Amino acid sequence: MNAKSNLEFALIGLLKQKPQSGYDLRKTFITTAMRHYSDSPGSIYPALRRLEARGWIAAEAESPHEAADPRKRRAYRLTPAGEASLVRWLEMPVTRNDVIFEGSELMLRFAYMDGNVPRSSALRFLDQFERELSLYIGELRAQLEQMSSKLPAHTGVLAFQSGIEQMEAQIAWAQKARALLGKESS
Repeated sequence: MNAKSNLEFALIGLLKQKPQSGYDLRKTFITTAMRHYSDSPGSIYPALRRLEARGWIAAEAESPHEAADPRKRRAYRLTPAGEASLVRWLEMPVTRNDVIFEGSELMLRFAYMDGNVPRSSALRFLDQFERELSLYIGELRAQLEQMSSKLPAHTGVLAFQSGIEQMEAQIAWAQKARALLGKESS
């Protein structure tokens, strides 16, 4: 996907819901659980310009008399090309590297699935997420056994164990989510 940023996909996911101005998008980042994304104009507006240059979004003046002034507030809307890119991103397979390094991106993808991809895609995502995370946890458990035999009550070992238990909690969540979504699609 040519190394698009999570911020860009967060923006197009929000714009899929409804057209919004840069200011409205910044406000969403400030006032919701998405606050870990930068609400800085130095982040949001360059990302919007990149998305517009790609043809994924289009800007419109919020009123006809504002159209002549490029400094006036503009509402951005998702284009068909942007929607297609969003769907491709949502339907990407979950990989080992994703579960190791891209946990927040995975949850962003999952959050945007309803209304954008079929329910079967969300269920497939959860299956892949659980499979890849389970395999990785197996590797980590083997490492933990080796560490524990040498340093049974070492704080590093306990911290390592905490990380594994957090991942196991994610698997339990994925199983619950799959059960809930599976019931709704029946």
